[in-house]
Amino acid sequence: MCARIGQQPSNSRACLSSQEERFDCEESNELTPWRRPGLTSSVATRLSVEERRAHLIEAAIGLAERKGVASVTTRDVAQAAGVSLGVVHYCFDNKDALMTEVVKTLTADLRDTVDEDPNINEWHDKGIEALRSFIRVALGVMWYDIERTRNRQLLTYEITTYALREGESVPERLGIAREQYAFNDAAVGAILQKATALTATTWTQPVEVMSRLLLSIIDGIVLRWLVDEDSDTVMSLLDRIADILAAQASATR
Repeated sequence: MCARIGQQPSNSRACLSSQEERFDCEESNELTPWRRPGLTSSVATRLSVEERRAHLIEAAIGLAERKGVASVTTRDVAQAAGVSLGVVHYCFDNKDALMTEVVKTLTADLRDTVDEDPNINEWHDKGIEALRSFIRVALGVMWYDIERTRNRQLLTYEITTYALREGESVPERLGIAREQYAFNDAAVGAILQKATALTATTWTQPVEVMSRLLLSIIDGIVLRWLVDEDSDTVMSLLDRIADILAAQASATR
Protein backbone atom coordinates (compact mmCIF):
# COMPACT_ATOMS: atom_id res chain seq x y z
CA MET A 1 0.00 0.00 0.00
CA CYS A 2 1.41 3.38 -0.92
CA ALA A 3 1.12 6.75 0.76
CA ARG A 4 -1.41 7.90 -1.82
CA ILE A 5 -3.65 5.25 -3.23
CA GLY A 6 -2.97 4.67 -6.90
CA GLN A 7 0.72 5.75 -6.77
CA GLN A 8 3.60 3.29 -6.74
CA PRO A 9 5.69 3.27 -3.53
CA SER A 10 9.14 4.80 -3.87
CA ASN A 11 12.28 2.77 -3.10
CA SER A 12 12.99 5.05 -0.18
CA ARG A 13 9.67 4.60 1.54
CA ALA A 14 7.57 1.46 1.98
CA CYS A 15 4.08 2.11 3.28
CA LEU A 16 3.63 -0.53 5.95
CA SER A 17 2.50 1.13 9.15
CA SER A 18 -1.08 1.40 10.40
CA GLN A 19 -0.60 5.15 10.52
CA GLU A 20 0.06 5.18 6.78
CA GLU A 21 -2.97 2.95 6.21
CA ARG A 22 -5.02 5.54 8.06
CA PHE A 23 -3.60 8.18 5.77
CA ASP A 24 -4.67 6.06 2.81
CA CYS A 25 -8.23 5.81 4.07
CA GLU A 26 -8.48 9.53 4.65
CA GLU A 27 -6.93 10.50 1.33
CA SER A 28 -8.77 10.17 -1.94
CA ASN A 29 -7.79 7.89 -4.78
CA GLU A 30 -6.96 10.31 -7.54
CA LEU A 31 -7.78 7.62 -10.10
CA THR A 32 -11.29 7.10 -8.72
CA PRO A 33 -14.04 8.86 -10.70
CA TRP A 34 -16.49 8.78 -7.78
CA ARG A 35 -17.56 12.12 -6.41
CA ARG A 36 -19.70 12.68 -3.36
CA PRO A 37 -22.88 14.54 -4.40
CA GLY A 38 -22.58 18.25 -3.73
CA LEU A 39 -18.79 18.32 -3.67
CA THR A 40 -16.79 20.26 -6.23
CA SER A 41 -13.91 18.48 -7.90
CA SER A 42 -11.40 20.47 -5.84
CA VAL A 43 -13.00 19.35 -2.57
CA ALA A 44 -13.65 15.78 -3.76
CA THR A 45 -9.93 15.11 -4.18
CA ARG A 46 -9.76 14.48 -0.44
CA LEU A 47 -12.13 12.23 1.51
CA SER A 48 -12.54 11.91 5.26
CA VAL A 49 -12.77 8.45 6.79
CA GLU A 50 -16.56 8.72 6.96
CA GLU A 51 -16.76 9.83 3.34
CA ARG A 52 -14.50 6.97 2.33
CA ARG A 53 -16.71 4.54 4.24
CA ALA A 54 -19.78 5.92 2.48
CA HIS A 55 -17.99 5.49 -0.86
CA LEU A 56 -17.22 1.84 -0.06
CA ILE A 57 -20.77 1.17 1.16
CA GLU A 58 -22.22 2.50 -2.09
CA ALA A 59 -19.79 0.36 -4.06
CA ALA A 60 -20.85 -2.69 -2.04
CA ILE A 61 -24.54 -1.93 -2.61
CA GLY A 62 -24.01 -1.67 -6.36
CA LEU A 63 -22.15 -4.98 -6.46
CA ALA A 64 -24.69 -6.77 -4.29
CA GLU A 65 -27.54 -5.53 -6.47
CA ARG A 66 -25.86 -6.96 -9.55
CA LYS A 67 -24.34 -10.23 -8.35
CA GLY A 68 -25.92 -11.07 -4.98
CA VAL A 69 -24.67 -10.68 -1.43
CA ALA A 70 -23.01 -14.08 -1.12
CA SER A 71 -20.83 -13.42 -4.18
CA VAL A 72 -19.50 -10.05 -3.03
CA THR A 73 -15.99 -10.02 -1.59
CA THR A 74 -14.03 -7.19 -0.03
CA ARG A 75 -11.63 -7.47 -2.98
CA ASP A 76 -14.57 -6.87 -5.33
CA VAL A 77 -15.55 -3.79 -3.32
CA ALA A 78 -12.01 -2.44 -3.44
CA GLN A 79 -11.90 -2.87 -7.20
CA ALA A 80 -15.32 -1.30 -7.73
CA ALA A 81 -14.40 1.65 -5.50
CA GLY A 82 -11.00 2.09 -7.12
CA VAL A 83 -9.02 1.69 -3.90
CA SER A 84 -6.61 -0.87 -2.47
CA LEU A 85 -7.86 -3.85 -0.48
CA GLY A 86 -6.04 -2.45 2.55
CA VAL A 87 -8.29 0.63 2.51
CA VAL A 88 -11.41 -1.56 2.70
CA HIS A 89 -9.98 -3.52 5.62
CA TYR A 90 -8.98 -0.36 7.41
CA CYS A 91 -12.48 1.10 7.11
CA PHE A 92 -14.29 -2.19 7.84
CA ASP A 93 -13.02 -5.17 9.84
CA ASN A 94 -14.46 -7.67 7.38
CA LYS A 95 -17.28 -8.31 4.91
CA ASP A 96 -19.80 -8.85 7.73
CA ALA A 97 -19.06 -5.39 9.16
CA LEU A 98 -19.47 -3.90 5.69
CA MET A 99 -22.78 -5.71 5.08
CA THR A 100 -24.08 -4.51 8.44
CA GLU A 101 -23.42 -0.92 7.39
CA VAL A 102 -25.00 -1.61 4.00
CA VAL A 103 -28.36 -2.58 5.55
CA LYS A 104 -28.23 0.41 7.88
CA THR A 105 -27.60 2.70 4.92
CA LEU A 106 -30.53 1.25 2.99
CA THR A 107 -32.86 1.86 5.95
CA ALA A 108 -31.43 5.32 6.67
CA ASP A 109 -31.96 6.37 3.05
CA LEU A 110 -35.64 5.39 3.26
CA ARG A 111 -36.05 7.09 6.65
CA ASP A 112 -34.42 10.27 5.37
CA THR A 113 -36.78 10.34 2.38
CA VAL A 114 -39.69 10.59 4.83
CA ASP A 115 -37.97 12.96 7.26
CA GLU A 116 -37.00 15.42 4.53
CA ASP A 117 -40.37 15.57 2.79
CA PRO A 118 -41.75 19.14 3.05
CA ASN A 119 -45.33 17.93 3.61
CA ILE A 120 -44.14 16.03 6.67
CA ASN A 121 -42.08 18.84 8.13
CA GLU A 122 -44.76 21.49 7.68
CA TRP A 123 -47.54 19.50 9.34
CA HIS A 124 -49.89 21.60 11.50
CA ASP A 125 -53.14 19.62 11.89
CA LYS A 126 -53.90 18.05 15.28
CA GLY A 127 -55.89 15.09 16.53
CA ILE A 128 -56.48 11.44 15.61
CA GLU A 129 -57.67 12.13 12.07
CA ALA A 130 -54.62 14.31 11.54
CA LEU A 131 -52.46 11.45 12.81
CA ARG A 132 -54.08 9.08 10.35
CA SER A 133 -53.47 11.53 7.50
CA PHE A 134 -49.86 12.05 8.60
CA ILE A 135 -49.23 8.30 8.61
CA ARG A 136 -50.80 7.88 5.18
CA VAL A 137 -48.70 10.70 3.72
CA ALA A 138 -45.53 9.25 5.27
CA LEU A 139 -46.35 5.79 3.93
CA GLY A 140 -46.97 7.27 0.49
CA VAL A 141 -43.61 9.04 0.49
CA MET A 142 -41.92 5.86 1.63
CA TRP A 143 -43.67 3.77 -1.02
CA TYR A 144 -42.69 6.12 -3.83
CA ASP A 145 -39.05 5.58 -2.85
CA ILE A 146 -39.53 1.81 -2.59
CA GLU A 147 -41.02 1.56 -6.08
CA ARG A 148 -38.14 3.40 -7.69
CA THR A 149 -35.48 1.33 -5.85
CA ARG A 150 -36.76 -2.17 -6.49
CA ASN A 151 -33.33 -3.83 -6.54
CA ARG A 152 -32.38 -2.22 -3.25
CA GLN A 153 -35.54 -3.53 -1.62
CA LEU A 154 -34.76 -7.02 -2.87
CA LEU A 155 -31.27 -6.61 -1.47
CA THR A 156 -32.59 -5.98 2.06
CA TYR A 157 -34.33 -9.38 2.05
CA GLU A 158 -31.32 -11.08 0.52
CA ILE A 159 -29.01 -9.73 3.23
CA THR A 160 -31.42 -10.99 5.90
CA THR A 161 -31.61 -14.50 4.44
CA TYR A 162 -27.84 -14.52 3.83
CA ALA A 163 -27.21 -13.70 7.50
CA LEU A 164 -29.68 -16.32 8.71
CA ARG A 165 -28.35 -19.06 6.43
CA GLU A 166 -24.69 -18.30 7.03
CA GLY A 167 -25.40 -17.94 10.74
CA GLU A 168 -25.94 -21.69 10.96
CA SER A 169 -22.22 -22.23 10.39
CA VAL A 170 -20.89 -18.81 11.45
CA PRO A 171 -23.05 -17.66 14.40
CA GLU A 172 -21.54 -14.16 14.33
CA ARG A 173 -23.27 -13.53 11.02
CA LEU A 174 -26.64 -13.63 12.73
CA GLY A 175 -25.60 -10.25 14.06
CA ILE A 176 -26.06 -8.72 10.61
CA ALA A 177 -29.78 -9.54 10.57
CA ARG A 178 -30.25 -8.63 14.22
CA GLU A 179 -28.57 -5.25 13.79
CA GLN A 180 -30.58 -4.73 10.62
CA TYR A 181 -33.89 -5.12 12.42
CA ALA A 182 -32.76 -3.24 15.52
CA PHE A 183 -31.81 -0.30 13.30
CA ASN A 184 -35.11 -0.60 11.41
CA ASP A 185 -37.04 -0.55 14.69
CA ALA A 186 -35.24 2.60 15.82
CA ALA A 187 -35.73 4.37 12.47
CA VAL A 188 -39.46 3.60 12.28
CA GLY A 189 -39.90 4.36 15.97
CA ALA A 190 -38.44 7.83 15.44
CA ILE A 191 -40.97 8.51 12.66
CA LEU A 192 -43.86 7.27 14.80
CA GLN A 193 -42.78 9.51 17.67
CA LYS A 194 -42.57 12.45 15.30
CA ALA A 195 -46.09 11.65 14.09
CA THR A 196 -47.63 11.88 17.55
CA ALA A 197 -45.57 14.92 18.53
CA LEU A 198 -46.75 16.88 15.48
CA THR A 199 -50.41 15.86 15.81
CA ALA A 200 -50.81 16.24 19.60
CA THR A 201 -51.58 12.55 20.04
CA THR A 202 -50.03 9.66 21.93
CA TRP A 203 -49.71 5.93 21.29
CA THR A 204 -51.71 3.67 23.59
CA GLN A 205 -49.03 1.01 23.17
CA PRO A 206 -45.26 1.41 23.63
CA VAL A 207 -43.68 2.90 20.52
CA GLU A 208 -41.42 -0.16 20.31
CA VAL A 209 -44.51 -2.34 19.87
CA MET A 210 -45.97 0.02 17.27
CA SER A 211 -42.70 0.09 15.36
CA ARG A 212 -42.47 -3.69 15.30
CA LEU A 213 -46.09 -3.93 14.15
CA LEU A 214 -45.59 -1.46 11.30
CA LEU A 215 -42.32 -3.06 10.18
CA SER A 216 -43.86 -6.53 10.14
CA ILE A 217 -46.70 -5.33 7.92
CA ILE A 218 -44.44 -3.38 5.58
CA ASP A 219 -42.03 -6.32 5.27
CA GLY A 220 -44.84 -8.49 4.02
CA ILE A 221 -46.27 -5.87 1.68
CA VAL A 222 -42.91 -5.09 0.07
CA LEU A 223 -42.07 -8.78 -0.39
CA ARG A 224 -45.44 -9.47 -2.01
CA TRP A 225 -45.02 -6.43 -4.27
CA LEU A 226 -41.61 -7.69 -5.37
CA VAL A 227 -43.43 -10.83 -6.54
CA ASP A 228 -46.52 -9.40 -8.26
CA GLU A 229 -45.81 -5.64 -8.58
CA ASP A 230 -49.47 -4.90 -7.86
CA SER A 231 -49.10 -1.25 -6.84
CA ASP A 232 -52.84 -0.56 -6.90
CA THR A 233 -53.45 -3.11 -4.16
CA VAL A 234 -50.55 -1.66 -2.19
CA MET A 235 -52.23 1.76 -2.19
CA SER A 236 -55.35 0.24 -0.62
CA LEU A 237 -53.23 -1.58 1.94
CA LEU A 238 -51.47 1.64 2.92
CA ASP A 239 -54.90 3.15 3.65
CA ARG A 240 -55.68 0.23 5.94
CA ILE A 241 -52.33 0.51 7.71
CA ALA A 242 -53.04 4.17 8.48
CA ASP A 243 -56.42 3.16 9.92
CA ILE A 244 -54.90 0.40 12.04
CA LEU A 245 -52.18 2.59 13.50
CA ALA A 246 -54.43 5.59 14.16
CA ALA A 247 -56.76 3.29 16.10
CA GLN A 248 -53.87 2.67 18.50
CA ALA A 249 -53.57 6.32 19.51
CA SER A 250 -55.45 8.87 21.58
CA ALA A 251 -55.54 12.66 21.55
CA THR A 252 -53.58 14.50 24.22
CA ARG A 253 -55.05 17.39 26.17
